[in-house]
Amino acid sequence: MFGFLGTHLGQSAFVGVAAVIVLLKFRRYRAVSGAAIGAVSSAATVGIAIVVALFGLVALGYWDPPVSEIVGDALGASRALYDLVGEWLVEQTLGRLEDVAA
Repeated sequence: MFGFLGTHLGQSAFVGVAAVIVLLKFRRYRAVSGAAIGAVSSAATVGIAIVVALFGLVALGYWDPPVSEIVGDALGASRALYDLVGEWLVEQTLGRLEDVAA
């Protein structure tokens, strides 16, 4: 669907949705939300470490990434995300701003 990044994003999205469904079944929302924040921050730390390692590989000349494919996949994913959520979010935000202004 999104090419090079699509397979990784699809698996991650599936795992994320499954985790949210499991987490919502718990009654201790404060503990669950704290665990979710910890998991997201840990995932962000791992993501940053991976990006730094990839930049290091490129800087040292060990890897020549397919930049055009990666940029194209990222743009396609961002367009799909905007079509899915962004347009609705903009309409909701503008509606609330109009309600506040009235």
